[in-house]
Amino acid sequence: MEQGDQFDLSDSDSEAEEVEEVDKKTSVCKRQLVAAIDFGTAYSGYAYSFKHDWTKIITQHWHGGEYLTHKAPTSLLLKPDGSFFKFGFEAENEYARLSEDDNHKDHYFFRRFKLILKSKLTERVHRKTFCVDETGKEFNALQIFTYCIQYLKDHMLENINKKITGEIKVSDIDFVITVPAIWDDTAKMFMIAAAQTTGIEKEQLKIALESEAASIYCQYMHLEGDKAPEKAGFKDKLTAGFKYMVIDLGGGTADISVHERAPDGGLKQVIVPSGISWGGTKVDDAYLQFFCDLFGKESMDQFKEECMEDYLDLFRKFEVQKRSGPTATSDSIYIRIPLSLSEILDEKDGMAKAIESSKYKDIISFDKKTLKCKVPYSEFENLFKETCDNIKSHLDGLLKKPELADVETVLLVGGFSECYIIQEMIKKEMKDKHLILPEEPSLAVLKGAVYMGHVPDAVTTHISNYSYGVQNWPDFDPSKHPEEKKIKVGNQDRCRDVFMKFVTRGDKIKPGHRKCYILEVIKPDEDILQCSIYLSHKADPKFIDEKGVSQVGALQIKLPKVDKGTSIDIEEEIFIKDTEVEVIATELHEFKEFKATFDLLSPDILKEE
Repeated sequence: MEQGDQFDLSDSDSEAEEVEEVDKKTSVCKRQLVAAIDFGTAYSGYAYSFKHDWTKIITQHWHGGEYLTHKAPTSLLLKPDGSFFKFGFEAENEYARLSEDDNHKDHYFFRRFKLILKSKLTERVHRKTFCVDETGKEFNALQIFTYCIQYLKDHMLENINKKITGEIKVSDIDFVITVPAIWDDTAKMFMIAAAQTTGIEKEQLKIALESEAASIYCQYMHLEGDKAPEKAGFKDKLTAGFKYMVIDLGGGTADISVHERAPDGGLKQVIVPSGISWGGTKVDDAYLQFFCDLFGKESMDQFKEECMEDYLDLFRKFEVQKRSGPTATSDSIYIRIPLSLSEILDEKDGMAKAIESSKYKDIISFDKKTLKCKVPYSEFENLFKETCDNIKSHLDGLLKKPELADVETVLLVGGFSECYIIQEMIKKEMKDKHLILPEEPSLAVLKGAVYMGHVPDAVTTHISNYSYGVQNWPDFDPSKHPEEKKIKVGNQDRCRDVFMKFVTRGDKIKPGHRKCYILEVIKPDEDILQCSIYLSHKADPKFIDEKGVSQVGALQIKLPKVDKGTSIDIEEEIFIKDTEVEVIATELHEFKEFKATFDLLSPDILKEE
């Protein structure tokens, strides 16, 4: 254990005087290209760019009949034996075909399962965590995530190798996988485990927050080469001290980050990125509930069970309607009811009778010839109300923070941000801000993640999620140390297990943040000294054995043989990196050096708060 007196030899955090222009940056990617995988709740996709031309990002189009999208639905179909079958539009279409012949029940079909990881997990339960498919069958969650990442990785490699001379292998790629801000570190660890199972080595994998990736995209989007005025206008604002907010609205979450441009050209986190589980899928849930209220849950369950193709198409059309605003000539919208659903209702009391029996009888009408329901636009807006209210409430809370008082520019990105009603809500909420909606906002996270792989130092200052410290045994002070912690060492009373803090939760730290201490070994007659690093969820932990404190790792130092009474000092350097802590300890009697690197996403250190 580390004991004794200490001296802080920390480096001071000085910032460069000169601002480095974004355009002059070169990629630090160690391999031939960077690929990003955006594993979304509703849609997933990938993008990549080569090191020599890193600002030219290549994305994939996915075809689903009449629909063309930048991402594929996060839908997975497995064979009855649990092996992979189809992903994306292909999975949905194949499952629909199986359903038509009632051959689907032995297969596993999963949609929108990502948010099972929003709660804490541990390595112990990783392999016992299950997803439930559309028919209620359980399947191992880690295997499901692995199948999806494997498919996206293989699909990308196939496409890359069709376009180039030679061959790109997995080992030629640095990967970035995005995760929501609301995810705990254990969920990030889960994604790493899934990616590694597909053959991606940990040293070529980076986990990035979706909100942070979106923010990086906004800083670099002017490099794409088009003349979009919002891109050039935002670039002009990127001067030292400029703060901006990025609202990333996806299918499962709404993530918010705020960054400040630093004098060295990098970005500082102004607040810890935050998020809530309110995205586009919540509106889809409201849309389904609308039909259950209109036609009855029993009829909708039958429709889904017997007519899956039409059921999926109903919601694909809703994706298009989400993006549309009211027309100038009508205050209503028209929803085409699938013939198969109409026939199901005809087997009962009919469509008209179902509407007449619903709470919507006075406001919704149905045209039997066109199979269209006429719905007041105000009622369509109600489908978004709860989601809008929750996002608005979260933003209101953030905007009350004093550190955001001078934020005047807001960028709106994410696939759900293309929705007209959401855009109007954000415009009202941010009426005194300059609101920017980039082209193709659904690709902001993907492209930003690629940029992060090439220029990982783009965010130069992060807010620490933990307090970090080492174990110390100072002289016992009865005025501040509990009696049960007193221990006799030689002729001195010491206090054991003190958490000697060198980073406080909430501190702003730079990549590779360094602390250095000189510590006295109080038991120099021992053979081994254990230098341990601890983290805590609390801002001011007192002892290493209190709740919320975890050991990051322990470095074993072999002590030299010395004469009795001879003191030994240890110089300990600690570097906090992205997902690791590196410790270098030098025993100052014979000047032998010992090193170790500890993984911050290790299951052994992620205890409950």
